[in-house]
Amino acid sequence: MFLALAAAAALAQRLIIPVGRHHGFPMAVVFLVAAALLLPPQLVALMALAQHIPDIAGRRFPPYITAFNIANYTLSALAAWGAAELIHSTDLEPDLRWAAAGVAAALALVLVNHAVLAAMLRVARGHSLRSSGLLAPSALLADFALASLGVVLARFWLSDPYLIPLAIVPLVLIQRSFTLLGRLGESEERFRTMFEGAPTGTIMVGLDERIVSSNRAFEALSGYGKSDLTGRPLGELVSAADEELAPLREVFTGHRSAYGGQLRLLRSDATEVTGQVAASLVLDAQRRPRFVIVMVEDLTERLHLEAQLRQSQRMEAVGQLAGGIAHDFNNLLTIISGRTQFALRSFGGDEGAIRSDLEEVAAAAERAAALTHQLLAYSRRQVLQPRVIDLNAVVAEMERMLRRLIGEHIEIELELAPRLGRVRADRGQLEQVIVNLALNARDAMADGGGLTIRTANVDVDEEAPLVAAPAAAAGRYVMLAVDDTGHGMDESTRSRVFEPFFTTKDAGKGTGLGLSTVYGIITQSGGVLGVESVPDSGSTFTVYLPRVEASVVRDAAPAPHTGDVAGSETLLVAEDDDGVRALVELVLTRHGYRVLGARDGVEALRIAKEHGRPIDLLLTDMIMPRMKGPELAAALADAQPGVRVLYMSGYADASLLPNGGSHHVVPKPFAEEVLVRMVRDVLDDSAAARAEVAGLSTPR
Repeated sequence: MFLALAAAAALAQRLIIPVGRHHGFPMAVVFLVAAALLLPPQLVALMALAQHIPDIAGRRFPPYITAFNIANYTLSALAAWGAAELIHSTDLEPDLRWAAAGVAAALALVLVNHAVLAAMLRVARGHSLRSSGLLAPSALLADFALASLGVVLARFWLSDPYLIPLAIVPLVLIQRSFTLLGRLGESEERFRTMFEGAPTGTIMVGLDERIVSSNRAFEALSGYGKSDLTGRPLGELVSAADEELAPLREVFTGHRSAYGGQLRLLRSDATEVTGQVAASLVLDAQRRPRFVIVMVEDLTERLHLEAQLRQSQRMEAVGQLAGGIAHDFNNLLTIISGRTQFALRSFGGDEGAIRSDLEEVAAAAERAAALTHQLLAYSRRQVLQPRVIDLNAVVAEMERMLRRLIGEHIEIELELAPRLGRVRADRGQLEQVIVNLALNARDAMADGGGLTIRTANVDVDEEAPLVAAPAAAAGRYVMLAVDDTGHGMDESTRSRVFEPFFTTKDAGKGTGLGLSTVYGIITQSGGVLGVESVPDSGSTFTVYLPRVEASVVRDAAPAPHTGDVAGSETLLVAEDDDGVRALVELVLTRHGYRVLGARDGVEALRIAKEHGRPIDLLLTDMIMPRMKGPELAAALADAQPGVRVLYMSGYADASLLPNGGSHHVVPKPFAEEVLVRMVRDVLDDSAAARAEVAGLSTPR
C-alpha cells in the first residue's frame, strides 16, 4: 500500500493547481491525505519525501527550497494523521467517525501547509498575509476540495483496491479544470488591472448603449463615480445632435466595427470637455456582438494650446506686416516733415494761409509718426535702451501723474511688494506700458470704480505654470498687475485684445493700438503678458518680467547743450530711400558739413575709397539692400579705424547693433534739430575721446 501511494504521489507532484499568487497545490496531496488515513505515522512522514523525488532528481528548485517543501509537507501530512487519529479515538458511529476523520485530516493538511508557507513568505520576502492570498477563504476552500478527494481515494482502497485506477482519470480531469480556471482568473485579473490603470478614459458599454463598467481615468474625466456611471445611458454623457451620434450608434447595431471622432462630453458639473472618442465592437467566439469598448482622450488642454499657437502666429504675422508698413511709412514721414519745416522757414509773414496749411501738415506728420511708433512697438522692432530698474520706484513716481490722467471718479490703490526684485527694461517704454494699461482700465470704468496696481516676486515651476500667462517659462519673475472693476470682457474679446487695431470703442474713439503696444514692449523686453477677465467683474492685466540680480543703474544727468551745431567735417550718408537721402544731405549741407551720399553700403564703401581722405562720421540707415548698416560700419572701420558711426532707422532691430546696444540711433521720422544735434554730439564725443587719449599719452 505504501509503495503504491508513494509512487502515485511522486507521479502527481507535477500536476499543479494554482492557488493565490505565490502557491500552487500539487495533486499529490490527494495521496498524502489517503496515506494519513491508511498508514502509520512513520510511513506518512516518508510519503512527503517520496512525493518530492521527481523534484530532487530533476533539480527543479534550489536545494533549500526543496528542503523547505519536504519539511512543510511532512509536517502537514503528520498534522493530517494526528487530526484523523483524534477523531478515531471518539465514540462516534463507525461510518460517521471515518468520514469525520477524513474531513479533519484534509482540513488539517491544508491549514498547516498554507500557514507554514505564508509565514515563510512573510519572513523571507516580506509579503503580507493578505498579499500572498494563501489564507484567503477562496484559496483554502479550493485546496480543501482537492484534499477531500484523498478521503474518497482512501475509502475506495478500503472497499475495493481494484477500483483505484478508475479514480486516476477524474483526478487528471480535475487538475486540468482547475488549471484552466486558474489561468482564466489570471487573465481576468490582468485585464482588470490594465483596464483600471489605463491613462485613457475607457468604458464598456452594452449593446443597449448603457454603461457596464468604467475605469478610473474616465471617472475623473466625467466627474461621476463608478456607481453613478454603471447603467447610465451613454447618450446622457454626450452633448451632440443625433446626426453627430449616428456613426457611433452604428457600432452598437453592428453596422460598423469601429468609430473615431471628436465629441463634446457633459461632466457631472454641467461643464463640457472635448474628447477624441474611439469605439470598437467586441465579438464572442461565434462572431456575435457582445459589447462595445469606448475610449475617450481629453483634448481640452491640447485644443487650448493649439488655439494659443494660432493666436501667437497670427499676431506675429500682423506684427511683421505692421513693422514693414511702419518702416516705409517712416521714410515718407521723414520727407514730409522735413520738407514742411523747410517750407515754413522760407515763408515770411505775408503768407498766413499757406503757413497755416503747412503747420497743419506738420502736425499731421507728428501724429502719423506717433502712430508708426506704436506699430513698431507692437512688432517688437523698436530700439530699446534697457537698464536695471526698480519697478516699485517707477510705479510710485507715476502715481500722481496717473491720478490726473484717469480722473477723480476712479480710485487708485498701490500694493507694492517689499524687497521687490529688479528688472532689466527700457524705463520710458515701461512707463508707457503702465500708462496704456491705466487708460484701458479707465475706459472700462466710465461710471467710476477702482484701479489697483500690484507688484510681487513670482517663481514659476515647470509643473505649476501660471494660470494668467501659461507661456511663461520656468524661472524667477517680477510681476506687475493692473486690476480694474470695469465691465470686463467675454472670451471672444479677450482672445483678440492684443491684436492691433482691434477695439470695442465707438468709431473715432480709439486706434486699437494701446494694448498691442503693451504686448510688443513686454515681449521685446523678454517678458510675458496675460489677461484674466469675466463679464461684469472687471479685468486683470498681468506683466511678468525676468528678475535680475543686479543693482539699479542711475542715469547721469545730461550735460546741457552748448555751442553751435554746425560743422565742417566730412560725413558719409548711406540711405537707400532717395527722398530721405536728399533731405539729409540738404540739412547737413546747410549746417556747413561736407556730405557724400550713397544708395547702399556697397556704394558707400566705393565712394569712401575714391574720396581718398578720412571720413569723420558715417550716417547710415540700419536696413538697406545688399549690405546692412552695421555691416557697412564694420567694413568702413576696417579701412578707416576710429570713424564715428550714427545710425538712423524707423525699423530698428536692436539685435543688429554691435553687442546688441542701442547707442547713437536717430529714429525716423526726425526733426532737423534732432538730426544735427546728434551728429554734432557724436563728433564732439569722438574729439573729446581723442583729446583725452592724447592727454594721457603726453609725458609729464
